[in-house]
Amino acid sequence: MPGIKTQANIKNRVIATIIDFVIYLPIWIGYIYLFGEPNDDGGYSVSGWTGLPLLLIWAIYFPGMERYRGQTIGHIFVGLKVVDVSGQSLGTMQAFKRRILDFIDLFGTFGLIAYITVKNSDKHQRVGDIFAHTIVIGGETVKCRHCAEILKLTPDDTLNGFYDCPNCEKKNQN
Repeated sequence: MPGIKTQANIKNRVIATIIDFVIYLPIWIGYIYLFGEPNDDGGYSVSGWTGLPLLLIWAIYFPGMERYRGQTIGHIFVGLKVVDVSGQSLGTMQAFKRRILDFIDLFGTFGLIAYITVKNSDKHQRVGDIFAHTIVIGGETVKCRHCAEILKLTPDDTLNGFYDCPNCEKKNQN
């Protein structure tokens, strides 16, 4: 990962995840309620071909948006972006590989595995990022070398390796 410095940014990642699931879960629940059948537990469930649209919606929202924008709506809101470890845009398989492991990172452990791996890996990656060779950038905190102002970088600043300080208007290099 030459030249790209990342930080864990746990708070922003958690906020982005919450936003994404606040968007996605009502769609999931509504679909199951509208198109599912009553089950023995008193709820509704879908199976077979009826469940395919849920998978398609997931694929369009999570891997699809990360493939074509590098960001989900949650990431956009908090200023994060997912890129290849070399700083390039994600390929289709990378986007799917990153998200296919959400069940390990997020669901089974309520994010504990993601938290541990992000905090303890040198590139601040969760399991899905390690598997897909991706990193999450944006929101890195830096100090201006000229005026000591503390600044948060945009994903583009992080990728470029430099930023302009709005306080002293001088160029800095990460």
